[in-house]
Amino acid sequence: MGKGMFFHSPLLYWNCSLSAIKADTNLITTVNKEFNKRSPANVTLRWGSVFAGKNFHHNQLVKADALVISFFYRLDSSAGELWDQRAAILAQEANSHGRYDVYPSDGKEKGSTLYEFRFQPMSKLDNFMLAGCYLLTLAYLTISLRNLRAVKSRLGLIAAVLIQMAFSVSSSFTILAFFKVPVSHVPREVFPFVVIVIGSENMFRLINAVLETPAEQPTTSRIAIALGEVGFLSSVAVGTDLALLFILGQFSVPAVREFCTFAWVALIMDFFLHLTYFLAVLSVDVRRLELRDSLDRLTFNRPESYGGRMDPEGRGKSGELIMQRAMPMSTRIAGSVILICFLVALNMHFLENQSPLRTVISLCEMVTNRGGTRLTDSPGPSPSPIMPINVARTPTAWLKRQDQLTGKELIGVVKPGAYRMVAKAYDPIFFVVRGSSRSKIPGLMPSLVSAVAIDTVKEYIQGFILTVIVVAAAVTLLMNHLLMKDITADLVEAPENEGPSLTCQTLYEGHSLDVVMLAASPRGVVVSVGLDRRIVVWKLKTMWQLPSKDIIRPTCPQHSLWPIIAIALDEKGEWLAIAPRQGSVSIWSIKEATFKPSVSIDLGGHQPSAFFFEPRSRGDGPRLIVLRHDGWLSEVCVRTGNSVHHRICTGVVVSCSHGGFTPRLPLRVVTACQRGKIFVTSKSAGEWYSRQLSLLEQPVIPSILDPSENCTILPLSSLGMIVTSRSCKVDLVDLLSGSVIRTFQTGQFKPNSLRVFHANRRTCLYCGCPAVLSFSIAYSERESGMFIMHTWFSSSGRMKDICLRAERDRRERKCSGFESAVESTHWLENVETWEPTNLNLVAGIRRRETIQEESSSDDSELLSQHQASSLRRRKKMGKKHSAEDDDEWEAWTMHADGVVTSYPLSDSAAEESDEFLLVSRAGPVCRVGQRSVAVGFGNTVKLLAVGNERYEGEDDNDDISQISRKARPHHHRR
Repeated sequence: MGKGMFFHSPLLYWNCSLSAIKADTNLITTVNKEFNKRSPANVTLRWGSVFAGKNFHHNQLVKADALVISFFYRLDSSAGELWDQRAAILAQEANSHGRYDVYPSDGKEKGSTLYEFRFQPMSKLDNFMLAGCYLLTLAYLTISLRNLRAVKSRLGLIAAVLIQMAFSVSSSFTILAFFKVPVSHVPREVFPFVVIVIGSENMFRLINAVLETPAEQPTTSRIAIALGEVGFLSSVAVGTDLALLFILGQFSVPAVREFCTFAWVALIMDFFLHLTYFLAVLSVDVRRLELRDSLDRLTFNRPESYGGRMDPEGRGKSGELIMQRAMPMSTRIAGSVILICFLVALNMHFLENQSPLRTVISLCEMVTNRGGTRLTDSPGPSPSPIMPINVARTPTAWLKRQDQLTGKELIGVVKPGAYRMVAKAYDPIFFVVRGSSRSKIPGLMPSLVSAVAIDTVKEYIQGFILTVIVVAAAVTLLMNHLLMKDITADLVEAPENEGPSLTCQTLYEGHSLDVVMLAASPRGVVVSVGLDRRIVVWKLKTMWQLPSKDIIRPTCPQHSLWPIIAIALDEKGEWLAIAPRQGSVSIWSIKEATFKPSVSIDLGGHQPSAFFFEPRSRGDGPRLIVLRHDGWLSEVCVRTGNSVHHRICTGVVVSCSHGGFTPRLPLRVVTACQRGKIFVTSKSAGEWYSRQLSLLEQPVIPSILDPSENCTILPLSSLGMIVTSRSCKVDLVDLLSGSVIRTFQTGQFKPNSLRVFHANRRTCLYCGCPAVLSFSIAYSERESGMFIMHTWFSSSGRMKDICLRAERDRRERKCSGFESAVESTHWLENVETWEPTNLNLVAGIRRRETIQEESSSDDSELLSQHQASSLRRRKKMGKKHSAEDDDEWEAWTMHADGVVTSYPLSDSAAEESDEFLLVSRAGPVCRVGQRSVAVGFGNTVKLLAVGNERYEGEDDNDDISQISRKARPHHHRR
């Protein structure tokens, strides 16, 4: 061909060689192999540009109804006249042979149309603006989801949102490809935008509705109420957006119309996934929230103000969170407005940012004449009455079906470096084999069916159904596995849906005399030491199953155990250390039920200030940490016997705590010495180091301390803080900076009776520091023995956080600390023993008030006798006496807000035994697991469990464990 003209024909697969075509035994195979072949004009021979009526199988061309030969030439060339002459001669020859029908019969075109090929790439400014929009949207989604307190797994919810959007986009592409709808003229970068905007709007609308429902209602009710409130609104919003896409698509450039078609399908898929997939994920997250905060609601939601009712202004505590911008904003028209602006900007992009007037004129021309501008006065090509149906096609319709890359290559050939060109497209000439007819294919529905790849459906339908079945089965098995523990706990805890929320289990037939020492592991191992010189290891299971027990007996003179001054149990409940007054420390393996080599540590007959196993075990086995009263710290490897010694201070150790431990920070031992100094000891690179903690404010510990004085150091591991106390003052100290966050005034308390506990650790939304809903200090009053608890709540409401920031600016108004907290004091009489649990409550044993009034003098006499001689043996009781003694005592719990609940202390399983002693005083006491307390009760151990204790160990973040139970009525009093 000459310069300025070229052919585009399927014959180019064989280089227009008749001999090559005749020699080819399989033409279809050649076409499939050469699908990327380029013509001499450097235009790819794509199947869509050289064949019509194509049929595919496995992405391979199977057959085609027609061959398409295109001829391109410049307007100033005479090639067009030559084409017309040869077309007329070819039509005459075809009519004379009688093999083909030609339309038009004379082989002359009846008209032409101006058609614009446009390839409008994204400019740098367009890419920058679109990237900025995506980043801003992503930042808004991330910030909004991070501020949500309605979900425990924010990362999981973000992943669910991203998965939903990805599935919406990919499903839309699949559906459009299935129905052979082209969308190749739209830049790929803009496809996810409409799904992100509209999808996030519906998502936040549903989340806000769920948070506005009363938190006390069941999950199903909250989801149903929220969906009922916003479901219709979301449907209307989606319907409005679909209508806008349809209307604006009619007034847009062809590429934008393709985008509107894609967005139409994507919005429907996104809304479908929103009502199925995202709603299910949100239900799971809300359920997890209710499990985590169930006790908080039970504690903080007072009937008079937090009983699920709205306040006079029509909003509850969730409404206050909305007012504080703690939840994402959601409007009814934001998505529609953004959609309109985006479509306008997309039209301006394809119109090369013309002036607004020119843009309007161009859009009007496109609406009035979809095919373009006709140059001749002759009418457009209309099917002849004798012409077979579905054969005639306008040039505009054909050109629209071409791939964007084909148009880009044509522009590159005609005008290199340009983004568009205008071509005069003449009406096609059809050569149809005589006798062939497609008239059996009627109307709209067959054309719609023909657009679907029926063979593809038949091929993949079996695999699709099998995949759906396998995925549904896998999800069912996974959910059953994840929820099995909760279902089992519900069945075990309340087999008849009745019974108290606090259960009492008696560990009996282990001792014949009083229990005087207890140690426990979070994994459900309790060790008791009695005056009968028995050491019993109890292995707990559930509150409804009897525990197993092992009695430790010395096997050789090396294990001289008595008198015992300290015992220690590791967190996993596998090792027990027993420290006698004289001699080596004995090590007992609970798994093997045997003694291991003793550890040589000279305690000098004094009770150690600290005696515990290192929480984080290493490869060489557990390590025992011993702090003697003279300030020497020893670390001993139980398996190898190797020891490391470190001197913390030169004075006498007055108080010590070893709870300053988290999974992300090393063990820290906090010690108060006789000279009034506080030391923090930690281990680094195998060596122990001590540093003095310099308090930034006046400490409560004076310069000189008497070892007999009541000084206490308590750890708050999850907060990274400690509590120091002496006399009537308690300081909350930041362990890293030494800042005294708050000084609390208390009453005189008994030695070792001070306890500090708080609600779940949260994060302040304004400064990112640790925060809690409540902070409590409890102790036994020195003179009367009365139990007293001081609790601080935020003055803004009991669901508001108390920020624990160390360096607080008084001008700060958003996050509030203890300066704006309200203190409430609660007390309870006749209390013997108690211990706080991880449920933000205190559990213990007390004498009943009526019994106490009748026999107060007898009790004081028994108490004095017990203190005078702790070795006296009391006579055994029968079943009747055991029941009467249990009636004299009761178990009790006090929540952080002061609500007291009483429970019976009797245990039906233990009533059959007649080996009980009369109990004049309860104790000792220790915490077991997350929600259980073990109390020495005569020669037995009472195990008090709130809810269902699973003995799974401490949580990494020291959070409150979940309660999988329904609230049941009990005897409450304040």
